[in-house]
Amino acid sequence: MADRNSEHEADFEKRFNEVAQSGYTALSVAIGSATGLFNTMAALGEAKTSQEIADAAGLKERYVREWLGAMVVASIVEADSERDTFYLPASRYRTLCTTESRGMLAILCEGLPVMCEVYKDLVECFKKEGPNGISYLKYTLDPPFIEALAMTFLGGKPPKDLTNVEQIKRLLETSSVVLDIGCGRGAPLCFMARDFLKSEFHGIDVAENCIETAKCRAESMQLKNVTFHIGDALESVERQDWRSKFDIVYCRDVVHDMQRPDLFLKGVKNVLKDEGYFVMVEITAHGKPAKNMDCPVAPHMYAASLFRCLPMSLAGNGESMALGAMRGNERALEMLAEVGLKCFLSEKADTLNTAYYCKKN
Repeated sequence: MADRNSEHEADFEKRFNEVAQSGYTALSVAIGSATGLFNTMAALGEAKTSQEIADAAGLKERYVREWLGAMVVASIVEADSERDTFYLPASRYRTLCTTESRGMLAILCEGLPVMCEVYKDLVECFKKEGPNGISYLKYTLDPPFIEALAMTFLGGKPPKDLTNVEQIKRLLETSSVVLDIGCGRGAPLCFMARDFLKSEFHGIDVAENCIETAKCRAESMQLKNVTFHIGDALESVERQDWRSKFDIVYCRDVVHDMQRPDLFLKGVKNVLKDEGYFVMVEITAHGKPAKNMDCPVAPHMYAASLFRCLPMSLAGNGESMALGAMRGNERALEMLAEVGLKCFLSEKADTLNTAYYCKKN
């Protein structure tokens, strides 16, 4: 890690300007991702005028031309000033073009305007007299963004968090009962239900609109082995009719958003069958910021935690643990051990996350 203590004022100013300019560039990249302009330019495959690009994308030329300017000065799109044409090199398709299993970084840029939906609310939360947190229901742009990430990451397949572990995959292939807590719009669970027809799947989420979308997806896929429920995570593991019901309980990037994750983890054992599995996927991080300096996605994850995870966990009544997404792998393992969920395996699930596998004994 570079020693910044001896950095000159002019050097810092230059470095900070690069940070600021990158932020503005990322916002323009988000527009290119959301409107499909990168995909359009890739499909064209050769230099075209702004009018030709706009026509191919079905968009207004004047806005497309301004966006192209932002991409050219950021060295993302190449331009020929004499011919007044623009070109996206093929070497950039994988990063920028949003199709199944690629374009993740471009979609991540869409997270910036999504998070800023609650910018003013977050500023108020900082004030001593301000609100404690921000309700999940205020994040209206969040569910479609999370779904876009999931669809790109999954590539139409079930989550590898579950299928990569042999003993869990064997359960899925027989007749297991699975619960996905914080299922969102249900894409991962529907992919599971499609590929493992002998198993029964349940998804629960607090957002009614997400559950309605999930039900529509299941119906369109003609799935008979998946059911979606509206409900709170903590309440779901306290349900008497779900006691010892599930062979597998799955949570992906959900536990750190909870007001009382300790009570939730304790309750997970109530709904698991004996010898059942709990799979928790959480952000890969150290508990100390300085130890995350070498992580290339740490700025993104701290921002996501600041704008989304932390205020959500503080929005309810009563005491909150206020973990945040970057509470650290060490703390995750400690919390599992504290409630008697023994982790027999923890491994990198993807670029951002670690998967923790526990078994109820």
